[in-house]
Amino acid sequence: MVGRDVFCRPRIDIPDPLGVLYPRMEQGRREFIKKALYGIFALLGLGSLAGSLRSLWPTGGPQKTLAWFPLLAEDDVPRQGVRKAELVYAVGGNERKGRVFIVSSPDGFIVLSAVCSHLGCLVNYNKGKREFQCPCHGGRYDLTGRNIAGPPPAPLTTLPHRIENGIMIVGMKV
Repeated sequence: MVGRDVFCRPRIDIPDPLGVLYPRMEQGRREFIKKALYGIFALLGLGSLAGSLRSLWPTGGPQKTLAWFPLLAEDDVPRQGVRKAELVYAVGGNERKGRVFIVSSPDGFIVLSAVCSHLGCLVNYNKGKREFQCPCHGGRYDLTGRNIAGPPPAPLTTLPHRIENGIMIVGMKV
């Protein structure tokens, strides 16, 4: 027993440095994690806010230019009434088709797009009522393309046109 007492050291109450620092370290970790999470949520919130605000401004995409495409021979242009015509044109190597109406009036010709301004359906001409009618939702337009009934918010698009070298050509924005 004597030998055992020699090797035993007396216990002195010295504060353990880890025990003293541990509560501060734990508090520091918690604050760091809290601030890091607040920072991450703030960045996510700013990102979604920026995206939301960006959607309020128009994109200002590329401006469309007016291109001219042949429609009919001058002899096929109606002298009175309305004629439906198919417009076939190429944009960027892709062939596109569109329907137009040529309306003859005492003042000259009007070329109207056949696309309804409500949802983009193709309108038809009703010869008996002398008006254009949309089969989708009952929109009606007069011979000048002005909307007279139904849900369409705007008139039919009037397309620029001219006659060159015996051919009626129509301007389309592409």
